[in-house]
Amino acid sequence: MRALLHRGFGLAVDQVLCGALALLHRRHAAQSSTRDEVEKYLTMCESQTRPEHFALPATMENFSATEAGVINWSSAAESVAAFPMNGRAHVALFRVRPQAPTVIMLHALMSASDTGYRRWAQRFNALGWNAAFIHLPFHYSRRPPGHLNGELCWTASVPLTGDTLRQAVVEVRQLLSWLRTQGVRKFGLLGTSYGGWVAAVAASLEPDLAFLALLAPMVNIGYALYEGPTSWTIRGQFARAGLDRNFFERHAHLSSPLHAPPADNAAQRTVIVGGAFDRIVRLEDLVALRAAWPGAELVTVPQAHFGYGMIPRAVERLRERGLLGTAAEAG
Repeated sequence: MRALLHRGFGLAVDQVLCGALALLHRRHAAQSSTRDEVEKYLTMCESQTRPEHFALPATMENFSATEAGVINWSSAAESVAAFPMNGRAHVALFRVRPQAPTVIMLHALMSASDTGYRRWAQRFNALGWNAAFIHLPFHYSRRPPGHLNGELCWTASVPLTGDTLRQAVVEVRQLLSWLRTQGVRKFGLLGTSYGGWVAAVAASLEPDLAFLALLAPMVNIGYALYEGPTSWTIRGQFARAGLDRNFFERHAHLSSPLHAPPADNAAQRTVIVGGAFDRIVRLEDLVALRAAWPGAELVTVPQAHFGYGMIPRAVERLRERGLLGTAAEAG
């Protein structure tokens, strides 16, 4: 009975939030990509390797740090001209000491509160780890006026959606690079849903991750766009533009976690958490990710996509495997 209640409640919450997102997508019908625009964008991307596509800029321009533990810098993206607020990367740091190992937390699409992440930062601090919470593009401090958090991350504007992913991955890599200059030598990535997608792609390019925790990460982008419950409106806009699913396979070598495992055998230090009732990120796709990443571990929790059971289970499993260590070991 309890499992049935979990399933029914979780699916109801997922359905309501997915419906709201589909309605929001209608606001951007005028910005939907034409077939020619998508062809031009994908032709450009096809010639790039993943390291080229997500290459780091030479410097972190206009870098600043506050006494409150916030750092920010200018972030290059095609969207910045239209949405200037999205042009500043923003990271909140929760430190026990400057050179302590650091976990970077990447939130879900349309995340609206950082309260839970702040609590988890305190728990990581108690284990001897610093924590860093990134405001992903179009969220929190980067939300354009008149929009909801993350509303512009996932739309029928294919170049915008692709460039926003690129922007997010590059910012994670810039943060890792900056932390290395501060003497940090041990890192972990913890990403949820959209943030899990960003973390998975970043991990394929970064060689020194102590662990990777992916909580219902978006891994099957074709399913998400053409079958998933978040993209009803987008599918209709793509159909009118004559964009079938095969178009987006041309971007998979850059954006699909299924096409590139983490660098430096970090798959062996990866915990993937899936929701038993999740229709947004299906367990079968996470099973495929585990198969594509030899050594990765998949565990499940009794929830749908939206819920609060995944981070506790991921941290529990990381501790059981010794990937977080004790406070003394972390130092």
